[in-house]
Amino acid sequence: MLRDYMNQVAILKSVIDTNMYNEPIFKEKSISCRLVNNFKRVINDKGEEVISSGVVQCEDVIKVGDYIDDRKVIAINSMVSLDGVIGYKGYLL
Repeated sequence: MLRDYMNQVAILKSVIDTNMYNEPIFKEKSISCRLVNNFKRVINDKGEEVISSGVVQCEDVIKVGDYIDDRKVIAINSMVSLDGVIGYKGYLL
C-alpha cells in the first residue's frame, strides 16, 4: 500500500569507506520514497534530543549517518502493522 505513495525520487548517499584524511567516501543511489517536511523533536543515536526537519518513508535499507538529498539521517523509526509486521521505515532527517 505504501508503494502507491512513494512517488518522489531522492538521492541516497551511503558511506562505504573513508579516505586517508578520515573523510567519508559516499556511494550515490536514486531511491523511490515519500518525503514529508515537518519539524519534530527526536532522540538521535547518541541519546541527545535534536530537531528533525523531515521524514523519508521508503523500503530501502538506510543507516544513521547516511545522507538523503544532502540531509543527514539522525534516527530511524519502524512502522509496524497491527499484525506485528514491519511495513516500512521512517528515516528522520
